[in-house]
Amino acid sequence: MKKLFFILAAILQFTNAQSVIHTQHDSLFLGVERKTLLNYSLVAYSLSSFYVEYQWWWKGNYRPFQYGNDGFMNNYSLGVDKAGHFFTSYFYFQALYEFMEWGGFDDQTKLLTSIAIPSFYALSIELNDGFTAYSFSGYDLTANLAGIGYGVLQRQFSVLQNFKFKWSYYPSGAITVKVKNKFPIASDYDGHIYWLSIDIHSALPNGMKNYWPKFLNLAVGYGAKNVSHLNAGFGEVNKTGPSARKFAVSLDYNLGSFDIENDFLYTVRNIVDYFHFPAPGIRMIDNQTTDFKPLLVN
Repeated sequence: MKKLFFILAAILQFTNAQSVIHTQHDSLFLGVERKTLLNYSLVAYSLSSFYVEYQWWWKGNYRPFQYGNDGFMNNYSLGVDKAGHFFTSYFYFQALYEFMEWGGFDDQTKLLTSIAIPSFYALSIELNDGFTAYSFSGYDLTANLAGIGYGVLQRQFSVLQNFKFKWSYYPSGAITVKVKNKFPIASDYDGHIYWLSIDIHSALPNGMKNYWPKFLNLAVGYGAKNVSHLNAGFGEVNKTGPSARKFAVSLDYNLGSFDIENDFLYTVRNIVDYFHFPAPGIRMIDNQTTDFKPLLVN
């Protein structure tokens, strides 16, 4: 049954990717029509992603379908995994939209495809998880759909472009990797911070814009300590104390403020801008002192 779900998911994902194919000619990139390149890249990425995840998480892990309730923001990761689900789908939506805009697709195709593929991707993963030890999580799926929803709202209402979600990661050392070719980034929650970056310059009234540099944003972040999750195939989790929530306030770089003429590099810049890079900031951990970090990452 699980293999059937995997095959159906792959076929439907292939169908979604194929639906964006157009016969209209567009400019070339490295000798290939942009739309053609994007269409086949989507197909290849979708199928390879499902295959890798099947091999890593689902293969040999079948059990009857089960629904799990892990406590949402009070679960084993203190909600960091939910922030991860939100950001992953949000980023997936935005990256797809940016690439399709570069490819020259019309507005309706960009929007519908950027909604459909991440939505189906999130749903198919949760359904498959329902047949494994991970269980189907309505909270996870809700977080994924909320991330896509906010991305849609940003594309419809320009004022929301002043409030962008970002992610930063630095290995915490909490997970000891013992299996080759597997990376514990997704489960190393101690190393994650999810940020809401605010474009202060754009948000200020016209008469006050000169008082804030255009290339600097202000970001508020959320993470946790001693919550890294032992995933299948990884080694031990080293905890240094009780789980605690992590809050941060930091400067953030507004890469969109830098002009780029090359349209491909312009697209890459826009996608990279969904990551928070080291910058001066303050980190607060429950029941601990507040620390200033000249280059805050996690």
